[in-house]
Amino acid sequence: MVNEDLINEIIQRAESEEGQRMADETFARLKNGEVSSDKLVIDLKREDIAKVLKVSYIAERFFGRSRSWLCHKLNNDIVNGKREGFTIEERKKLKSALDTIACEIQNLSDNL
Repeated sequence: MVNEDLINEIIQRAESEEGQRMADETFARLKNGEVSSDKLVIDLKREDIAKVLKVSYIAERFFGRSRSWLCHKLNNDIVNGKREGFTIEERKKLKSALDTIACEIQNLSDNL
């Protein structure tokens, strides 16, 4: 179950015109079975982060792969006839990468 704080945050974002449009589109995708509720939470979080972080940087630094490879993984695209979601190990590596970046940003902030 999605926690209450996250639900409140989603509701607040939806109050803007763009947020309302995104919420309507996302709700339609959920209702049509195009996306699961677990993936929906990840999608909502990822959209904000993608505005701040460069996917190509993460792909190259932490995976040694291309931007398109990571985008396919993030979007769970179909490539060569199969879904390109993350394996368990790749998910762990992505989590570690984001933790590293978060720590680096926090250290930079602390030293201002």
